[in-house]
Amino acid sequence: MKAVAAENFFYLGTIVTDSIEGSTHEFFIDLDRICENMTNAEFRNVLNDARGEAIRLVDARVAALITWDDAEKARVFQWFGCSDDAIREKLREGLARVASILRNLSPANVVRTGSGADRATGCTPNPLGQSQEAAHVCAPDTATHTISISPRFCTMRQSSGSGDSRVSTLIHEASHFLDTMATTDEKYTVTRFLRDWGQQNPALAVRNADSIAGYCVYGD
Repeated sequence: MKAVAAENFFYLGTIVTDSIEGSTHEFFIDLDRICENMTNAEFRNVLNDARGEAIRLVDARVAALITWDDAEKARVFQWFGCSDDAIREKLREGLARVASILRNLSPANVVRTGSGADRATGCTPNPLGQSQEAAHVCAPDTATHTISISPRFCTMRQSSGSGDSRVSTLIHEASHFLDTMATTDEKYTVTRFLRDWGQQNPALAVRNADSIAGYCVYGD
């Protein structure tokens, strides 16, 4: 099969698609990089490492919520301003679903912001613009769980126990889907000040994506 490069696409040629003589289909692969500062092969390695760490951290919180000792109750209160059985179950069930999404995340679920695959999810662009966001999802997209990567994701740190990172971004975005936790963006940026805000605004914090991410990554 002959391959021909054309602009940003790589033409693979045609294959027979069924038993009808002469029935063929043309295939193209988009060669545009998701991150300008790395090849797509390098990006896949970065993504896989971040995904693995995100899964480890989310699993640790789910396990701690099951055990529910005094240390975990204190951690939950720090981030969400309460530590009753209702919030425990909300976090335990929601984070288990987040972990499932992360485990199933593959390069096929990750696209470049502004690409045709991003627009195909059906949501309008973030009003903050690509320069201020690291990634975004379309919350109702429970069929593909597509995560759209913006330039900021490409240059941010891989992981951090005290701030935003690629790891916290993946947790943040996975929590947005309607079949995980349906979180919103009440307040951005993982810092100790977000914990203080959560204690003062428990009803908002429990549905805030960065509060969920901070609860998982902060101090670890």
